[in-house]
Amino acid sequence: MNFAEMYQNCITIRKHTSVVQNLNILIPNLYSYENLPISESERCSFLHLLAAGNLFCEDLFSFSFQPMDCCMLLYTTAGSGTLTANGRPFNLTTEQILFFDCNQRFSLQSAILPWSFKIFFLSGEQLHLFQSLFRAHTAPCFTLPEFSQLRRDIGDLLGIATEVTLPAFLQMQQLLNSILTTLYLSAQTDAPGNPADIPTYLIEMKDTFDHHYADPFSLDIYQDRYHISKYRLCREFSAQFGEPPLRYLNEKRLETAKKYC
Repeated sequence: MNFAEMYQNCITIRKHTSVVQNLNILIPNLYSYENLPISESERCSFLHLLAAGNLFCEDLFSFSFQPMDCCMLLYTTAGSGTLTANGRPFNLTTEQILFFDCNQRFSLQSAILPWSFKIFFLSGEQLHLFQSLFRAHTAPCFTLPEFSQLRRDIGDLLGIATEVTLPAFLQMQQLLNSILTTLYLSAQTDAPGNPADIPTYLIEMKDTFDHHYADPFSLDIYQDRYHISKYRLCREFSAQFGEPPLRYLNEKRLETAKKYC
């Protein structure tokens, strides 16, 4: 059974609306590997795309899925949607990327329209490693930093033609490995498992940057206040929040300035 058939067998309309819902909206582009000079078993040992697309949804939809033998990447660029699995909803908001194991029942529906997102269904034996790594996370959604390389990798991935040649197949493998690896490593830094584990002085620093970003900043001030080396403060802040204090503060200032341009 090919992916299109498996998809059709697993998807149903979850609830009715006044809009006629196209079940194939989530798989606008299906990938063909017939011209590859390798066997199917060799291809399946590598990460590869089954279907993908850049979607702009102006109509409501709500689909339910039976378990499918694949994983899904979904990157929201505008609007929002909701994925529900095991009775738990996950909001898919702007600049968030979802990595989801489709080997379980789940539903996907639009929320804030228009919902613009990039979606990828992927497979390959190497997925087992990433599935086990991501299984430890309490949520499958991660926020992309403003200047993340992942954006470029996702765009390059969508640029691969659906009639896949061997060079394109190798590029696909490289990009998928890079995306999943970067996503996992950044999640280790950016999303501590328990906020209570973050030292109070780091929380206070971040709160100052978030709400008093216009004030002058110096690590020497915090070194004197907390009696902790500024080098240690910088190292611990980076480990908890993904970037050094000065870069975090500058990005906060830049983000605020853009709002008033």
